[in-house]
Parts: sequence; structure tokens; C-alpha cells
Amino acid sequence: MKWVVVAAALVALVACDAPWAGPSMPDGARALSLEQFGFHGPFDTGPDIAASTSLAQVRDMVVAHALAHHPGGDVCGPYTGIPDPCWRQIADRPGRVYLAVVIDYSCNADSKESAAIGGNTLYFIHWVGNPRGPCNAAMAIPNWRLYSAALSDLPSAGVLTVRLLFEGSAQGRVDTQVVLS
Repeated sequence: MKWVVVAAALVALVACDAPWAGPSMPDGARALSLEQFGFHGPFDTGPDIAASTSLAQVRDMVVAHALAHHPGGDVCGPYTGIPDPCWRQIADRPGRVYLAVVIDYSCNADSKESAAIGGNTLYFIHWVGNPRGPCNAAMAIPNWRLYSAALSDLPSAGVLTVRLLFEGSAQGRVDTQVVLS
């Protein structure tokens, strides 16, 4: 009987993520603090990332992406139930890089996020843990989320690669670029 309890505990432990599991810093990178805006953006299909020193350009990229995946819809309309779904009430502030991220729903797995800067790359790191049980949210449609970083925390000039990096049970990356002046 004791072996059955030990075996069950071992199976449960292997299926769970360690409390310290989560995003890791890429080699040579340091943590970066991003400002997240409280308003969720339009619904869309992910994963993708959009970035610019202009909030208006990021907004245009996000809307174009959402319309490409959901043609004929008003992705910024009030029917979404999201206050200000296209961030029109947020003022474009100089000295910022804006980035918007859309990531498919992780349904039955824990997820954690962090940001880092290393050389001329800004990393938005999305970690997904081990799946637990069946997924019952097949219809979950993710939203774009909006963040910004201070230019003072980034390289002073050149091309900045903005990378959405997946770790854990989800692997991959999506890149975009921003010209810093």
C-alpha cells in the first residue's frame, strides 16, 4: 500500500511544474520593466507581436492583423465588451517603444511572462508549463495586450529587434523590428 501512495505522489509531482519554473533570461540579457496598459486590445489569432515608437503605428498594425484574421468585423467596436479595445484613449507619449502581443490561450497549463533587454534585442518571454488534464476552452480567443518600454532603458540608436520568445512546453519565436533614432 505504501508503494501505491509513493507512486501516486511521484506521478502527481512529475505532472506539476516546479514553483520556481518559469521564464529564463537569454544569455547576456538583463530584466526589463515594461508598463502594461490595463485595457485589453482586439480579439485576434496569435501568436504575434507589433512594435513601434508610435502608438498610432502599433494600433494600425494590430487592427490590420485582426482584420486579416477576422475579415468583415469591427475589431474596435463597442460590441466587444472591452473598454477602448483599440487603445484610442491612451495618449502617445514620446520616449517610449510600444509593443502589442497576442498569444494563444494556454487553456490547461500555467503561464508566466517576463521581459529582458540584451544587446539590440528586447525580449518578451512567454513561458508555458506542462498541460494538466483536458482543455475545455476550445473557443477561447486571445486579445492583444499593450506594453511600453522607456527609450532610456534601450539602446540609443539603430535597429531594435523585438522578439516574442516562447519557453517551457511551448517553443518558438516571433520577431519584429523598430528603428531607434
